[in-house]
Amino acid sequence: MVPEDGPAGGLPGGNLGWVLWSGTIGLDSPVPARIEAALAGGYDRMTIGPPDVARAASGGVSWEALGRSARDVGLGIVMDPMMGWYNDAPPPGPYAPFRLDEMLRMCEALGVTSISVLGPFREDEATPDELVRRFAVLCDRAADIGAQVQLEFMPMTTIGDVAAAWAIVESADRDNGGLVFDTWHFFRGTPDFEDLDRVPGDRIFAVQIADAPAQLQGTLADDTFNRMLPGDGDLDLIGVIRALDRMGGLHWVGPEVISPRTASMPPVEAARLAGDRVRELLAAARSGV
Repeated sequence: MVPEDGPAGGLPGGNLGWVLWSGTIGLDSPVPARIEAALAGGYDRMTIGPPDVARAASGGVSWEALGRSARDVGLGIVMDPMMGWYNDAPPPGPYAPFRLDEMLRMCEALGVTSISVLGPFREDEATPDELVRRFAVLCDRAADIGAQVQLEFMPMTTIGDVAAAWAIVESADRDNGGLVFDTWHFFRGTPDFEDLDRVPGDRIFAVQIADAPAQLQGTLADDTFNRMLPGDGDLDLIGVIRALDRMGGLHWVGPEVISPRTASMPPVEAARLAGDRVRELLAAARSGV
């Protein structure tokens, strides 16, 4: 399923849309810098998270004005990430102040196209049945504002791999519910291509691309903040991109290279470099190189 506001860019004949995931230029980067970087790098969408909305509001920029600043120049907005959707407790870390109702109001005010959600970090936060029920409810509420919900599996959460994530999305059975596929999470978790093949391609709503060394560097938490540009590491990115392409799972793609290297660059430079690497990867995968 490609949203109705379909991609402006992409490879010839590929029908791909491009997403600038904020981690590539710095998770705390100002939204105006993201807009500039996204436009310069040829992206169609950019991400904004609840802390970004709160920071803008503290500077006198309303939620609605923040959304218009991106949409008026042709950029779609992805809310990324939403946490704490699976129970009534506040989410962890910098997301603690934001409860579900408030985050959904943010999404509506911003005019988001889609919402990325992360699972619990502890088993006691939600049972499997609760995750299915809550995901279905979230999809229904998101549908009321015209947004998709894309569940991202992460090896450091209880939804640790593509099989676990798809089980929730499939059981919830909502047309606007799907997955985010992150190459780093896939290879650092359970890189099972057979499990990936069981997911209908149209239910992979977005793909995040980054590279890494063959072996984990430190803990998962350390490694995830030290990702590499596509082509600089050892992950089988060509193989996984070909698998996604065969199954029709490439719709909205982009780099999520959370790294001190890219974060230290001027945002426009980081967005262009990372985007070019992803385009080179996709071209190589499709050409058989």
